Amino acid sequence: MMAFLVSSWIDSDAILSTSCAFVTFAAILYFYQYWTATSKNTTPKTNPKVLHKQMTPIGKFALLSQTERNPSIISFFIALASKDEGMNSLSNKSGEGMNREEFEQLFYEALKKYSRLRSHIKDGYFEEVTNKSAFLHDSCLEVHHPKSPEEFKDRINKFLTDPIDVSDRPWEINISSGPLGSSGAILNSEELIQQGYKVETVALFRVHHVVCDGVSMSAIVKEMSDEKEQLDSLLLDAVDKYKAQVKKMGMIKRLVGYVMYYLLGSVVAIAQQLWNMTISVNPFDAVTNANVKSDSKRSVCWKYLAKVDDAKAVAKTIGHHTKLNDLFVALLGRALEKQYQLLEAKSETKPDKCPSSASIVVTAHLTGSILPGQSISNKVGAFVSRIPFNPSGNTSSLSRLGRISKILSRAKRTPAPLISHFITSLISKLGSASLARYALVHTNCQAVAVISNVMGYPFEIHWRSMPIKLLCAFLPLPPKVPIGLLVTSYDGQIILSVESADSRVVPDAEKFLDFMLEEYESICLEAANKKD
Repeated sequence: MMAFLVSSWIDSDAILSTSCAFVTFAAILYFYQYWTATSKNTTPKTNPKVLHKQMTPIGKFALLSQTERNPSIISFFIALASKDEGMNSLSNKSGEGMNREEFEQLFYEALKKYSRLRSHIKDGYFEEVTNKSAFLHDSCLEVHHPKSPEEFKDRINKFLTDPIDVSDRPWEINISSGPLGSSGAILNSEELIQQGYKVETVALFRVHHVVCDGVSMSAIVKEMSDEKEQLDSLLLDAVDKYKAQVKKMGMIKRLVGYVMYYLLGSVVAIAQQLWNMTISVNPFDAVTNANVKSDSKRSVCWKYLAKVDDAKAVAKTIGHHTKLNDLFVALLGRALEKQYQLLEAKSETKPDKCPSSASIVVTAHLTGSILPGQSISNKVGAFVSRIPFNPSGNTSSLSRLGRISKILSRAKRTPAPLISHFITSLISKLGSASLARYALVHTNCQAVAVISNVMGYPFEIHWRSMPIKLLCAFLPLPPKVPIGLLVTSYDGQIILSVESADSRVVPDAEKFLDFMLEEYESICLEAANKKD
């Protein structure tokens, strides 16, 4: 279809006019974004003694689109292991890891650097609080440590679904310590116990989107870590290498690349989006009972997938240009097919025909990693991709991965994530809550899942000499998208975390993750046989 649109654009006057309109629209968005980025923030004159700062466009969009049923809240936890004999202020018992006072002293460093963390929202602006220490103390609560993994998952569910009053504070932290393995937060707790670790400390965060455009977990964790200077150096080295690669390209080649990417790419991206909005359907609508209300409680789960290097080697079996994210989307796609088969077997009414594709939302970080000296914000865009959906077929795992890699590669050649970011910025400027909510629902093209990939740290880091054993985050799901998958890399391992917002589609997030792990094993087996 996309090839037809592009070829028709050359031959047909009608398509040419439409395409020119698309290009003009994209150019206006780019100019608008540049103008808003370079314009200076103004301080309201009503109270000159209080420091105000403008919210980001995505932050404003989040406030416009937030509802009681769809709070735009990022939630994640940091789990540490300890051998020490620290004091816990809640239980006043020894051997309880990091306590509230120690954590607040550590977090204060991040609070000092990022003004958004020491602010609340007043009249559409960030307003810095006068007493930072009291603000931090009230936002960070020490709670009783979960006695079971289910209790900890219930706590995560509450963080994901309870609305947060940004006029009071846009973020919240619960910290607790207890016997290692009791909460289920750390996946390899039995191995750590054998190494002499006794205590776990879990810091559970939730941060409203007004604070940051994307997941700012990396910035906060890095600022608090003992290895901060080393991590900053690694980021700067990576940027220098990227700039060196760009300089190797000739001026003409870069110019042609920009024209193809921004002008022709905008035409293709917008046309593809309109086409997806027109024809996309949700396969699960036919096997779920619309009259049955979904359980408001969300199902969450997190597991290790594999070592980063091993997963990269498996992805490269398809081709040099196959990326890790292609692999993750392929695993997600197969898990969706298996979940569909389960629901179809239980459904009283069998669907006449299963759709041949399913839409997923793929997020993209537009500014990459947060560099030293930058704001906590990292701009995020997204695009919708229709992937093959064939639950009853006998498609090989490697073949499915190859098809998905090609689909995502074509999408990445267009500025679709940039366009989505600029459009949401424009809507935020218009200030229309109804338009923001309409855009969130209808531009997702009946998507059944959203996936995001967050690069963590290549080695283990520490807070006050206490090793962080696990980083795990959960996506704030858009309205009517039932499944969220977040992929995080840390200390050479890949961590998958799944959140299900609709119990009719995915009642058990752990089983859904097992489907993904099974598909990974199948891909590994086929890749090994291919080499032989």
